[in-house]
Amino acid sequence: MLVFLDIKTTGSEIDDKICALSTLHDDTLSSELINDGKKIASEASASHHISNADIKEKNSFTQSKGYKFLQELSVDDILVVHDYDFVYKILQSYGVTVYAKIVDTKRVVKHIVEDIERFDLQYLRYELQLLDTNDIVYKPLEDVVVIKSLFEYLLHSVSEEEMFELSFTNVLLQKFNFGKYNGRYIEEIVNIDPQYLHWMLSLDNLDADLQYTIQYYLQG
Repeated sequence: MLVFLDIKTTGSEIDDKICALSTLHDDTLSSELINDGKKIASEASASHHISNADIKEKNSFTQSKGYKFLQELSVDDILVVHDYDFVYKILQSYGVTVYAKIVDTKRVVKHIVEDIERFDLQYLRYELQLLDTNDIVYKPLEDVVVIKSLFEYLLHSVSEEEMFELSFTNVLLQKFNFGKYNGRYIEEIVNIDPQYLHWMLSLDNLDADLQYTIQYYLQG
């Protein structure tokens, strides 16, 4: 079974909780709002448009259909997510282990799509023209539909088997796409401001590929 998964959280800190979960498989879309007693930060609501009022009367994640569904996946299934490092950390915080084979569309994009400035899902939706806006009435809880469209886009360049491997292979990035050195080559910054790179390595939520790249260049 091929399953697409999208998770929304109350914020970006390590103790934040799931506030919504959507799955798509066999053309069946299932979305649930979740309330695990953690207030949704305003910054998070601004991103996914889910408010504290929306989740006020909702069940916890462990009481949700999605929780049971994910735990029933087997090694014969394929789970497609965008940013597996994030999804893995969130699910692990709930004690959930997923046994399905994983495709991380974010990392596959980094490997095979050239000249992309950003890798967040909504940017890729428009940059790669993944959806015809006339095809669906788009809602925040249907980001999982974008993941499915991105997966199908990537299949034009690589096979599912190649995606499994690329999803767990670090990417050597070329440029920063944020911060004071936005658009500058990372290798260049090693020579002019190595302290900045060491500071970045101290950040808790640093992107795994950026961490790999900085360490690669600092080691020469």
